[in-house]
Amino acid sequence: MSRRLSWLLLAALILAPTAYAQKLYKWVDKNGNVSYHDQLPPSDSDYRVEEKLIAGQSKPPIKSDASEKFPVVLYVAPKCESCNNARTYLKQRGVPFTEKNVEGDRKLQDEMIKQTGGLSVPTVTVGEKVMRGYMESLLEGELDQAGYPKAETKPEESAQTPAQP
Repeated sequence: MSRRLSWLLLAALILAPTAYAQKLYKWVDKNGNVSYHDQLPPSDSDYRVEEKLIAGQSKPPIKSDASEKFPVVLYVAPKCESCNNARTYLKQRGVPFTEKNVEGDRKLQDEMIKQTGGLSVPTVTVGEKVMRGYMESLLEGELDQAGYPKAETKPEESAQTPAQP
């Protein structure tokens, strides 16, 4: 009986974090007062709402003026590691983008040649800017310049000196 109870307690401890809300909302009223909640405010309220991330979640896409003025398109092909890296970066930064798989699609290939001047993947367009290949610092700079919100920086881990024998 105690073994069964132990297993039940262990399962409850493991599953407990998933029982809590997965989203956190920051409510800001017209006076600038801030409060945090696990649900959206009533639809008839005057709150400005921001969705906050809880550890382990990727950043949700952000609708901004930048996304309307400088839409992002990611041209990809399957089994392309650089394409996966570019996709992951855009998702983590919360940039809304259109992904287009050009493998075997002549119409998309023609579109890509017309838009970007070539057929290499990944190719990312930010408005009229074209980046062939994936270099995070270059993509980051173009997104910053277009006005997309900056990526949240993670606190640097403190450097530890290895123990001397």
